[in-house]
Amino acid sequence: MPQAVICAYARTPVGKHRGALSGFTATELGTLAVRELLRRANIDPVSGVIDQVYMGHVLQTGAGQAPARQVAMNAGLPVSTPCTAINKVCGSSLKAAMIAATEITAGISSLVVAGGMESMSNAPHFIRGARRGEDVSYASLESVLVHDGLKDAYTGESMGNTGETIADEHGITREQSDAFAVRSHALGPNKAWDEGWLDKEVFPVAGLERDEGIRSGSTMESLGGLAAVFTEDGQVTAGNSSQVSDGASAVLIASEEAAEEHGLPVLARIVGYATSGVESHRVMSAPIPTVHKLLEQTGMSMEDIDVLEHNEAFAAASCAIQMSLSASESRFNPTGVPWRLVIRWGPPAPGA
Repeated sequence: MPQAVICAYARTPVGKHRGALSGFTATELGTLAVRELLRRANIDPVSGVIDQVYMGHVLQTGAGQAPARQVAMNAGLPVSTPCTAINKVCGSSLKAAMIAATEITAGISSLVVAGGMESMSNAPHFIRGARRGEDVSYASLESVLVHDGLKDAYTGESMGNTGETIADEHGITREQSDAFAVRSHALGPNKAWDEGWLDKEVFPVAGLERDEGIRSGSTMESLGGLAAVFTEDGQVTAGNSSQVSDGASAVLIASEEAAEEHGLPVLARIVGYATSGVESHRVMSAPIPTVHKLLEQTGMSMEDIDVLEHNEAFAAASCAIQMSLSASESRFNPTGVPWRLVIRWGPPAPGA
């Protein structure tokens, strides 16, 4: 069975909602990421060696037909290249990488581009009933960002409430959430950026060289003064939850044989991956059964894992996952970056 390996990666900086990257559509950001990925891999786009392109993309309304194909064509790949957009909400681009790895190990493909893209700043509004001739007004407008991304399709509740749910289930306090957020904000610039962890990962776009939104000056005092957002006595605030973002990223996944044939470095081997499902209001707890499932599949234990990165919207969720997996602080989000960069459904977690 062929071994799937990662040979190259690239991502844009993560832009804030209506920030530095808001002038780019999702497909434009995706195109930039794939172009840079191929440049780093020293692959001529027109060579035809890329077998497939999979791009995670959630807010597809207004993006035009076949957004993944738009990315591939605009990045210079041949028209014969098959392309697929994946919509699995938060897991979209990681699912793209899983599909790519599956194709490699199954011997279907040898070189696959997998990634994700999102422009939450450019998500449009829509009006129901307009085609039926119903009276419409400005008040009739609904946000695609909210309807297709931030609202539970089953209960109609804001997905922000899921941060409160996992906090209640695992006994996470407001102080724990704020402390995790302060640590993430501090490690982001001080360790991830200033120590060069992200220099080879991020490429500049429109003058933006670093991720927007990381606030290194955050303290327990400053976060403690923020009001809860989703419930009156809750703990999810603007300070201990993620921003709404724009960005894109891509990885090159290959078989070991293809990597050797094309002179590509083997940066990492993909030894396993897993998914699982839970009730929609408990979505933040999904990583817990998934990690146990993955460990069982691979015959590994938590002691075999050196670094765990949890990329979710709420510090409360990260605290609960860390506690449930008995992961030490030194190996759980050690650079502080993954939690702070979401929400951005399309792009994968940094480096993933």
